[in-house]
Amino acid sequence: MVSSTDIARPGPSDRWLGNWGAFLLWGGFGFVFLILLFITWAAPDVLPFLPLVFLGGAGLVVLFHYPLLNLAVVMSSFVLIVGFSAGLGAGEALYGLYYLSFLAHWFFTRAILDGQTICGRREERVLLLFLILVTATIPVSFLFDAIPSFVMGEWLSLTMLGFYWPVREAIEKHPKGLKVVLGSIIFVGLYVLARNLLEYRSDLANAEAVWQIATSRAIANESLLMVPALFSIALFLRTPSWRGRAFFLATVLGLFAGLILTQSRAYWVAFFFGAGITFLFVPAKDKGRMLTVGVLSAAGVFTLAYVVLGEYLLLVLTGLLDRFLTLESAVSKDISLINRFIEAQAVWEHIRVNPILGYGMGVPYRFFNITYLYSESKTFVHNGYVALWFKFGIWGLGMMLFLMVRFWMLSFGTWWKKRAAPLPAIISLAVTGALSALAVTATTANPFYQNDLMFMYAVLWGIAGGVRARGEREQRNRGEESQ
Repeated sequence: MVSSTDIARPGPSDRWLGNWGAFLLWGGFGFVFLILLFITWAAPDVLPFLPLVFLGGAGLVVLFHYPLLNLAVVMSSFVLIVGFSAGLGAGEALYGLYYLSFLAHWFFTRAILDGQTICGRREERVLLLFLILVTATIPVSFLFDAIPSFVMGEWLSLTMLGFYWPVREAIEKHPKGLKVVLGSIIFVGLYVLARNLLEYRSDLANAEAVWQIATSRAIANESLLMVPALFSIALFLRTPSWRGRAFFLATVLGLFAGLILTQSRAYWVAFFFGAGITFLFVPAKDKGRMLTVGVLSAAGVFTLAYVVLGEYLLLVLTGLLDRFLTLESAVSKDISLINRFIEAQAVWEHIRVNPILGYGMGVPYRFFNITYLYSESKTFVHNGYVALWFKFGIWGLGMMLFLMVRFWMLSFGTWWKKRAAPLPAIISLAVTGALSALAVTATTANPFYQNDLMFMYAVLWGIAGGVRARGEREQRNRGEESQ
């Protein structure tokens, strides 16, 4: 007797497809119209380029037929928005259209046309619910005098977490998915490194005083340098060819040098913390290789600095040494860090009044800025955990902490329980280190409303979920073959 589970389910009817097709057609027209209105208001300089946008859209229609290639392009194109220019630039607007279309297409084809279950794990259901609830807080935000542009900016940053599902699917279902994702992330990191070095060199050339040379820093997109560096260390340990090891050693050297030039003490500590987790759990042979990487990177960075900086080297080293020696006393003597504590205390007074629901996105608060000695009104909170509680209440903070802990356990469990092949397993360990590092920096450098950090969280979570799912599927297949 044939069971009901053996009978293929009928596909969608023509009427169903017609109704959904009409809905999507008119919905697409409406969405494009709203986007045009937004661009007209926020970036009128972009309007003359709209015909090129539509031609590019036609090219994207072809690209969307190749999911893995499309994912690589949308991830690599993230370099268009890694800058911090004021307002909405043409590159940012175009990328926003592309990545929102990418996510909308992915969710529609998988969840509706293919009928796939996109939230099979508990953390995936919590992530989807979090994004839905965050979107639902937009009307609440305006009850507390939210600033519309900041509401839109914070919401768009949080939507970057939607990249989790395409990244996880690519790694789980495509043999080359993990390599494509890692390659895209390293490409973005190297792009940021090149841009920061050029800006840093320009700052040195334009310096008019000795102290400007000593304190010059390339502080931008530190996470996009730190995370690819941690991945490059893992890839160095598992790459069999000497050419591959040489490439990843050079990558670690460059990204580490770029991270040093940011003079961001929080990310220095976070990088060594994340690398330390990898060092702690890898075999003794790999520990020796990591020490080799450390020694060669230090020597390489110094040599590179001597060649590039020349006569500025001693001044730059003086500034870096001074920055490093103040690590211990930063909490009590660094006025910028103390100012962030005062900022968090001011926000805490608002949280005490409304701890459950929160105030929503883009809502300003006021505190006395001791750096510039004036009362400042702003929406950004440097402590990420305090910011989540302020904006989304205890439910938002609780859901985010659950996701952070859950994906940490998922990635570390993959390594510890040997749930994947050697290369994906050590990448999972690197993910564990990266998530640990980002959890540390979130206390003074809020990641939850910045595009680069939300993008990085989505990729890290996607790698953790994809590697685990693929490893479990391969283990099941081997078990069935052995029976």
